[in-house]
Amino acid sequence: MNAGNWQSVTKCGVLLVLVGICVGCGTSQPSFEPLKPASGKVMQGGKPLAGGVVRFMPVPDRAEFIINSLVDENGQFALTTVRTTDTHGERREGAPIGTYKVEYAPLVVDQTVANQEPVILPAQVTIEENDNTFLLDVPPARRR
Repeated sequence: MNAGNWQSVTKCGVLLVLVGICVGCGTSQPSFEPLKPASGKVMQGGKPLAGGVVRFMPVPDRAEFIINSLVDENGQFALTTVRTTDTHGERREGAPIGTYKVEYAPLVVDQTVANQEPVILPAQVTIEENDNTFLLDVPPARRR
């Protein structure tokens, strides 16, 4: 091999090492704990609430995961879990076993009405190994 070929091989080797270092420096993702299926219905005054979002907030707080679900027109929801650091949006069905505060954010259908604040439900819930079907009762909004 002549000097020009060695120079090319050396440059390729340095480039491969730099790429390997950069790939190794990426932020690591927290691993998903085993997730348990969790679903239910959001109610208010004995009637299903159509639309909105439920969010389950771990007690104590664990900021590395978001556990939530859209609420459909019949008040039904099914929880999913996503990492807060995930830039690819990997969302998995279910939630980790544990105790949670629950927040319901209503669907905003009229942009001319002031935003309705999310409501934190008074009772905490627990995700367990087996059946995790919840009937969430949202208290009526307080008048200002």
